[in-house]
Amino acid sequence: MKVLLINPPTSNLYAQLGVNLPPLGLAYLAAVLRDAGHKAQIIDLCVDPGALNRVRSSAYDLVGISADTPRFPAASALAKEFKERKKIVVMGGYHVTFMDEEALNTGGVDYVVRGEGEEVFLNLVNTLEGGGDPKDGSGISYIEGRFIIRTENALPPLDLNQIPFPARDLLPLNRYKATLKGIPVTNLITSRGCPFNCNFCASSRFGGLKWRARTVSSIIDEIEELYFDYDYRAFAFMDDNFTLNPKRVLDFADELDNREFNISWWCFSRVDTMANNESLVKRMAESGARTVFLGLESSNEEVLLKYGKRINTNQIKQAISLLKKYGIDIYGSFIIGAFHETKNMIRQTIRFAKKLKLQTAQFSILTPYPGTALFEQLAGEKRLLHRHWEFYDGAHAVIETNNLKPKETQKLFAQAYFKFYLSIPYLFRFIKNSLQNKNPIRMALRAIDFTGRLVLQVLKTSRNEPKIIKS
Repeated sequence: MKVLLINPPTSNLYAQLGVNLPPLGLAYLAAVLRDAGHKAQIIDLCVDPGALNRVRSSAYDLVGISADTPRFPAASALAKEFKERKKIVVMGGYHVTFMDEEALNTGGVDYVVRGEGEEVFLNLVNTLEGGGDPKDGSGISYIEGRFIIRTENALPPLDLNQIPFPARDLLPLNRYKATLKGIPVTNLITSRGCPFNCNFCASSRFGGLKWRARTVSSIIDEIEELYFDYDYRAFAFMDDNFTLNPKRVLDFADELDNREFNISWWCFSRVDTMANNESLVKRMAESGARTVFLGLESSNEEVLLKYGKRINTNQIKQAISLLKKYGIDIYGSFIIGAFHETKNMIRQTIRFAKKLKLQTAQFSILTPYPGTALFEQLAGEKRLLHRHWEFYDGAHAVIETNNLKPKETQKLFAQAYFKFYLSIPYLFRFIKNSLQNKNPIRMALRAIDFTGRLVLQVLKTSRNEPKIIKS
């Protein structure tokens, strides 16, 4: 079968600034399809908007479209277009896994793949090619007559080592401009599933509570391919928690040494893993860890408890102190706009972010994504202001809170970026760090440009809001 895979365009804050990474989910699907004898093509409309014109007249049998929540409207428009061209249309991803009925009722989607797609999607393609019955496969939703058919949930792949490396050769790698310390960076996924089940995150329901990890040798083999075949020297591990098993990280560092790889890397972690684990942090730094993303979320213990984070502010401070001791930058993420937060609580979190002296801070407005416990709670309480999904991007207020109007939350969101990035201490740290670089002037100009565009984009985004129709 000839399969076209599409990554819909995005308008999220960082994508608007040119920070994009390859869509590995589609690249994994393409790799699995090719191994099974199918032909696959990927177009990424996030970085190559003209690709759609080039494929409209191409011969293919089936179109697969990825859809997270803010891109669901764009994905639906694409689905309708290809459905009108008499193609079989399959949609997958976080949003439609939990909102399959909505996707099918658009009239543009024939099948929804729920959850991780490699095995489910391949089985569906094989079934359709062979004239079989989709009911025989798991993890599929579709309409039959007047009814929605949902086959039993598929078990996620247990042995991730058996999944082939993503088909990066099908992606326009030269169009992805993300960097780590000025070095072009690409992404990898080395584990799936998350046992923490935070109430604002759908990862645990999408990939399961069981953490499934690739072996260290498999990870290094992929790095070796990217190092020699694609010339990458910096890597971003996109696992929900790369450091969940500290021993695996230590083994990873040892294997890097054994194969004599000198690389830089970035990962997601948790403060409770970093705090009081100096030997781990030290070894991470020695093996090339340059930045760690931490979900810090809030300075308020009550807010952290309600989010289900299972962390406290003392752990936050301990983790950051250790990372700084070994020269690892911290990318701290904060969430504002919880339905019981006040202006003072949010301002306290902004002050907390500044006091921590982070290299990078990301602020998001609390967003109840489908598939999360938060969405189910707020939808049940009728606190959703609307379901204009394109605004469910972490930069717009979409819920009714106890103390703040949407415009007040938007204003505080903009203030958070202004107060952090335009503060004197941050600018001083920024200049100091730039001077330590091999090319200080170039790095300083590049960072000033990015910071300026970030702040302006935040201001632009915060002024753009939909007409509120209470759902």
